[in-house]
Amino acid sequence: MPMPEAATCICATLDDMAVVPMGGDGLDERFFATVDIVRWHGDVLWWLNLSRCTVCGQEWMIAQEERIYDDHYLKRLSSAEAEAVVSANVWPVEFLTYEAVLRFGQRHSKAFHFLDPRAGSLLWTIEDLRKARPDISAHEIGELLGISEAHVARLMRPERWHERIVRKLTTPRL
Repeated sequence: MPMPEAATCICATLDDMAVVPMGGDGLDERFFATVDIVRWHGDVLWWLNLSRCTVCGQEWMIAQEERIYDDHYLKRLSSAEAEAVVSANVWPVEFLTYEAVLRFGQRHSKAFHFLDPRAGSLLWTIEDLRKARPDISAHEIGELLGISEAHVARLMRPERWHERIVRKLTTPRL
């Protein structure tokens, strides 16, 4: 029986700050074939982890953004930066807020277009952004999510389910 082929490390082909799309051309499968998680940040920074390539030893800070852009955002770390994460829980600043992750996505990726204008991913992300920064504007949120300010304003309005149901029941059908 032939020996399985060893996974090939692609770390050297990536920029110091890189985007690895989820799915698509298989870049994520090739990257994660040799990269293992060393430490999840956890808690409120659920998107963030420190990972290491099992072939070349390169350490990466990875922000997983699956709500709006469907990408992994990578920052190549020095040994000292990785050691600070492991020993003192001191993380580089690039992806410490979800807003920063979305801003990186806005600059380096393309937002997903939702068929459902009230998709949970949009609502959860708006809620998280407003918790982290209550003064964030609908305009800023729209830019981060790739939707219009008017769409954001509609999503931020409290839903009055009973009014919606009454409107549906009383609107004549054509």
